[in-house]
Amino acid sequence: MLKKVLIATDGSPNAEKAVSTGADIAAKYGAEVILLHVLLRDHLSDAMRHLAETEYHAADTPMSVAISKIPDSRFPLAQMLPKDAASPDQALRAVSDHILGKAESIAEKHGITKPAKMSVDGRPAARILEIAEETGADMIVVGARGLTNLKTLLLGSVSDRVSNGANVTCLIVH
Repeated sequence: MLKKVLIATDGSPNAEKAVSTGADIAAKYGAEVILLHVLLRDHLSDAMRHLAETEYHAADTPMSVAISKIPDSRFPLAQMLPKDAASPDQALRAVSDHILGKAESIAEKHGITKPAKMSVDGRPAARILEIAEETGADMIVVGARGLTNLKTLLLGSVSDRVSNGANVTCLIVH
């Protein structure tokens, strides 16, 4: 019997499909939903920092201000950052809140009322597996491709590592 579904999201289009699919399955079984976001520490620090440093950063401007000036079309996550973020951690938490809020809206459209939301730090695949075990999840739902980079292509995706390490049913949504 399916009682608890853990849905991991990074805000990418595939992750949003995973939220829709996972919420739909959970609603059909009357299962509890846990929405999980692992902070995008590596992704933001590499891609956004480089773009901010090369094109939008003045010597006397805080990095969070430079990041907030990146046009949405150049880096979609920039729109989620608060204009007054005082630290990279505050910016990451704001992005996490935005991603989980959007995931909650998607889940609610599929009949899930008040899904649990969790934001954690660490390596995504390992943390997803740990949280699944800690919460007693019967199923893990993840997107096939998230916010990837060359390192991910060489070492394998989060979804690959989750599916290979999961002790419960794992659904990878394309």
